[in-house]
Amino acid sequence: MTERDPAQTGASALAPEPGTDAPICIHPIRVRTEPGEVARFSRETGGIGTGDFVPLTFPFRWLGLPAIRGVILQSIGGEGFLPVHEAQSFAYESSLRIDTDYVLAVEIGSSDKPPRLIVTMVVSTLEGEVCARLETVLRIVRLTQETPS
Repeated sequence: MTERDPAQTGASALAPEPGTDAPICIHPIRVRTEPGEVARFSRETGGIGTGDFVPLTFPFRWLGLPAIRGVILQSIGGEGFLPVHEAQSFAYESSLRIDTDYVLAVEIGSSDKPPRLIVTMVVSTLEGEVCARLETVLRIVRLTQETPS
């Protein structure tokens, strides 16, 4: 991956590299840090309770939202492929708060060699203040054996 200007957000933050397609920008999604969901996530990931703390990794659960998951599944090439978590990064400008609404901006880029999806998310307040920038890299693995020639 190439260095990006940390001041950039949204569509301009992820410039295509050679051998990649331009990223797909998903329409901004309103998300919420529901107390019960945050507590369940914390328990399932080994936490003992959150109080008013939202775990730093919590926003990655939003990858499963239908609008995001659908683009990921479409982008990997069908049922014969599996996205496997390869890497993730977090850059927080402010903590997320329990029981609060946010706006999630998502871009999904791809590369061919090796086959990967790069999912970049920016979490902002409803007023537009950026709270976090997150990225996950998904390696695309073929599930079926290719016939030798």
